[in-house]
This record gives sequence, structure tokens and C-alpha cells, in this order.
Amino acid sequence: MAKDVQFRQDGKIGFLDFPRDVIAQTRESAYAAYNQLSVSKVEIVAMNFETSDYLNSAGIGLVISLVEDANRAGRRVFAYGLSSHYRKLFSMVGLTERLSLVANEQAMRDKLNPPPPPEEVKKEEPKKEEPKS
Repeated sequence: MAKDVQFRQDGKIGFLDFPRDVIAQTRESAYAAYNQLSVSKVEIVAMNFETSDYLNSAGIGLVISLVEDANRAGRRVFAYGLSSHYRKLFSMVGLTERLSLVANEQAMRDKLNPPPPPEEVKKEEPKKEEPKS
């Protein structure tokens, strides 16, 4: 059972892909991945929990530490793929004040790059008919 956090980068976004179980043994690979992204000067850290089923207290502590480090470095942080239980837990421990919870990667990208507003349809003034004499 893999306990390593994988990382990937897409431009200014650095992704931390968490394993099924986020526990104390996840810490080393999580910080190795985060440090690699830091060297790459990412501006946004995206924490992907889509394959994660279990976060114990050490795992929650790890996430808190990573979020604090990212915030101190001026990076925006997003988390996605969390069950409703863990979304509620993140809120209870105050993480939602330091990161943005979104449903999935596409929702994060949409939030980062909202579509432009639709162009307003120009309404033509109705032509006034000249009074017939």
C-alpha cells in the first residue's frame, strides 16, 4: 500500500497527490514533494485527496503544517477530492480559513480562471416613426 505523496506541476500550479491513507508515514514524502514544488516557484498548491480514504490525526497535522508553510510563502492553497466528513473536519480545525475547498481539479481551475462574462447584447433603440402629415 503506497503511502507516498506524488507531485506534478502545471505552470504556476503545483499538485500534491495524496495516497489512500494520509498518516504519519506520509510526512516525509509530502514534504519532499512540497519542497520540489517550492524550488519550482509555484504560486498555487493544489492538494488532491481524490484517492484518499483515511486521514488520521497525524495526517491532519501534516496537512495543517503544509498549508501553514504554503501560506507563509505567499502561496494560495486549494484542496479537493475530500469526502463531506473531511470537508467538515477541515472546517472544524480552521483549515478553511487558510485554503479553498473545491470539489475537484476542474472546479479549482474554474475558480482560478473564471470564464469571461458574456458580452452584453446591445439593444437597439426602436426607431421612432415620423408622424405622417
